[in-house]
Amino acid sequence: MQCFMRGGILLAALVFFTSFNVCNAAEDMRFVDAEDDTGYYVDAATVVRVSDTERDAVVAVVKATENRRYLYRTRLNPQAGTYQFVSAQVEIYDTKEVLRTTQGMDVPQKYTPASPLRSIADFIEELLTTKQQPPR
Repeated sequence: MQCFMRGGILLAALVFFTSFNVCNAAEDMRFVDAEDDTGYYVDAATVVRVSDTERDAVVAVVKATENRRYLYRTRLNPQAGTYQFVSAQVEIYDTKEVLRTTQGMDVPQKYTPASPLRSIADFIEELLTTKQQPPR
């Protein structure tokens, strides 16, 4: 009985810690931009307005020729033109098997106007504006 109890506690802990994964199982990936064989997506289900200037979202970068998907929990500040990867996960695209998970950046970085991150920031702002409009 005690072994069964330990197994239950271990299972509960595992479920608890996997809930803090980079990306939730229920995805709502929206295409934003592409460059050569690389596609950029935003998981609309994860977009959050953190403050007047900061937004959080899971951003996916899909590299078709490598069969890889890179998921980044990202904090964007469109007004300052900065981004910060809070955490990152690399997966095999076909199977979604996680190859590795890493910590993010310590300090926000600037993005250029031509960067896909600019398109991602614009997409997130549009999405948040659309969510605020009352239903018709």
